[in-house]
Amino acid sequence: QSKSAVRLKEDMKKIAALPLNKQRDTTCPKVFGVSLVELHQQGLSKNGIPIVVWNIVEYLTQHGMTQEGLFRVNGSMKMVEQLRLQYERGEEVELVKDGDVYSAASLLKLFLRELPDGIITSALHPRFIQLYQ
Repeated sequence: QSKSAVRLKEDMKKIAALPLNKQRDTTCPKVFGVSLVELHQQGLSKNGIPIVVWNIVEYLTQHGMTQEGLFRVNGSMKMVEQLRLQYERGEEVELVKDGDVYSAASLLKLFLRELPDGIITSALHPRFIQLYQ
């Protein structure tokens, strides 16, 4: 394995080891680790897309499209955790001020990884198989 692959694995282990709900305000609905349906029911989506995903993709579209290795290079673990906590607390997150493109991309990967059902749920698998055939 290359050095960068080993470093990536080590960084991902560190991110996974971070406490999930450090000082989370229980009055705010949870954002990470919640199903897409639940986020929609809680009003945490915009046009059917979770607000956290909407914000990150909008930011990355404006500021990260020229960055090489955008989803390959890990952002700062500390910054990713700070941004995550801001979303979990229901705070207004300004990625332009509070983040950088690599941390935003890492936050998006973290959000998608923690979805309990994944983006393509098991209920959709037969339809995709049918379309493939």
